[in-house]
Parts: sequence; structure tokens; C-alpha cells
Amino acid sequence: MGTRDLIYETWLSLTANKARSLLTILGIIIGIASVIAMTSLIGGMQNMFMSELGLQQARMIQIISLQEPLNDDDLEAIAATFPEYQEIGATAATVATVSKADASIEAQITGVTANYGTVQSIELESGRSLTEEDQRRVAKVVMIGKGVAKSLFGSEDAAAIGETLRIGLNGESYTVIGVLVGSGTSQNYESIIMPVSTLQVRLTGSQSYDAVFGLASEGVDVVALSRSTQEFLVQRLNVEEDMVFVYSMQEMIEQVNMVMAGFSFMLTAIASISLFVGGIGIMNMMLTNVTERTREIGLRKSLGAHTSDITRQFLAESISLCIIGGIFGIIFGYLGA
Repeated sequence: MGTRDLIYETWLSLTANKARSLLTILGIIIGIASVIAMTSLIGGMQNMFMSELGLQQARMIQIISLQEPLNDDDLEAIAATFPEYQEIGATAATVATVSKADASIEAQITGVTANYGTVQSIELESGRSLTEEDQRRVAKVVMIGKGVAKSLFGSEDAAAIGETLRIGLNGESYTVIGVLVGSGTSQNYESIIMPVSTLQVRLTGSQSYDAVFGLASEGVDVVALSRSTQEFLVQRLNVEEDMVFVYSMQEMIEQVNMVMAGFSFMLTAIASISLFVGGIGIMNMMLTNVTERTREIGLRKSLGAHTSDITRQFLAESISLCIIGGIFGIIFGYLGA
């Protein structure tokens, strides 16, 4: 049997049982589309997470002492001991009443060192960022999120720049120098950020930090550096190991990737069941065809047809179903991804 005859006979056979062929093809379409959609979904989630995090954030290390508070001496000791850090900074926070005219809110005030914006990749909608000069002068300046700007000034745009607001029990005035980029779901939306020296002197009266952050230089093993930093601080502060919490964003990325890999395997396995069922459907259809066409097979053999020709025709029919289902499955899978 020639190739042209084989294609023609395959077409006749599949169109003779349109409903059965379509249902079989549908099983393959659902199976392949499910696998592609699931893997694309996981890949998209990973890409979104990495794009939100940013490449620089993967080099960031956060340090929190649960027993002995960290101070300027500790920052200097870390910087001197580990030149692998490109930047070292710190934060402290408190909750205070923030008011403007007749509007007031309870908000968390975060004090940061001047390099905080660089390390955290904070973007400004308008205005300027904090500087070393602000830190040195204990300047009464703040950067605020759009949510705070809207609550106190009635607008999320640059209208708040240069305006003053009152913070704390003594109601000292602070000038707004920047509005942060961030939507309602962003951490920066409700943020109020000032120089950490200002927060310590004017609001808390404490010289300690809630957390220390470091940005590792490019090419440095971030995980190893975080572990070395923890060992150093445990000895320096003379505390138990679990009293100094040091973690790197790289470790978090690896943990997320592990979770995503397991999630991807599970979803792909579930979707593969649909593909397996589709394959069973093709096998069932071909077995049914062989049973129903026993007389046709016998007639062809009596007319001189070889067993290989008959086998090729049934294989061609099953392969055609797989190809058609596969093409549409890929199309629908990418459309649904």
C-alpha cells in the first residue's frame, strides 16, 4: 500500500466514526493543554517572583538579634570583619500618631540609614530620598507612601512634597521630601520613613536597632556569608545561636524554588493523568476498531493485503489522532497559560 493510499484510507476510517474520533482527540487535547498550562503557570509565578525581588535583592542579608540589641559598634564590627559586604545599614521602628490639620492616623514609623533606599531598591514617585546629611543633622524629614499621602493630604501625587505633618506625642513637625512608588498591595503604600538617627533621638530615645541589613558584593557566596555573620555575632554578643537570626534572600529564593518545583511536579502529575486517560482512549478506540473490522481485515488479506499493510493503517489512524490532538492541545495550552 502506497503512502497516498494509506493517507486516504486513514482519512476514510476516521471520518466514518466522526463522534468517536472527536471524543478521542478531545482527550488528547485536554491532557496536553493541561500539562502545558500547569507548567506555564508555575514558570510564570517564578518569573514574577524573581522580577519583583530583583537581582540585587538576592544579595541582601537581614540580621536580627532577639536578645541583645544591635548598635553602631556592632555595625562597625561587622563591616570591619566582613569586607564582603558592599553596604551595611540598619533600621528601627516605632508606632506613633501622624496628623495633618484635622486628619490623623496611627502608623508605623521606620527609621533607616541613608543607604536603605539603594539596598532595598526603593523607588520614588516624586521628591528625593534620604541622604547622609539628613542622618548627620538628625533632620526632621520623611518619605511617605501613597496611602499616607492620600489619607493626610487627599492626594497620592507630588502635592505632599514640601508639606509638613506632625508625628508623636509632642507633635513635632516633619517635612515630606518624597513620595514612594507603590500601589495598595505594596508594602511601601502605607510607609513613613525617616532617618534612623531622627527616630532614635526624637521618638524612641534608644540608640539600638531593630534590624541590620547588608548587601553582599557581587560574586560573594551569600549563604556562606550569612552563616559566618551569625557565628560572629553569637560570639560577639555572647548569646545562644538561636538568639541571632540571620537570613539571606538567596536562601529564601532557594526555598521558594524548592516549593515551586514540588508544586510544579504535583500539578504536572495531575495534568499528566488527563494525558494518560487520553492515551487509553486512543488504545480503546483502536481495539474497538480492530474488533469491528475483523471482516474487513479478513477480506483484505484474502485479496492479497499483507499483515504489515493492515498494521500500518491502524498505526496511521492512531498517530493521526495523536498529532491532531497534540497540535490543538499545544495551541489551547498556550492560549490558556
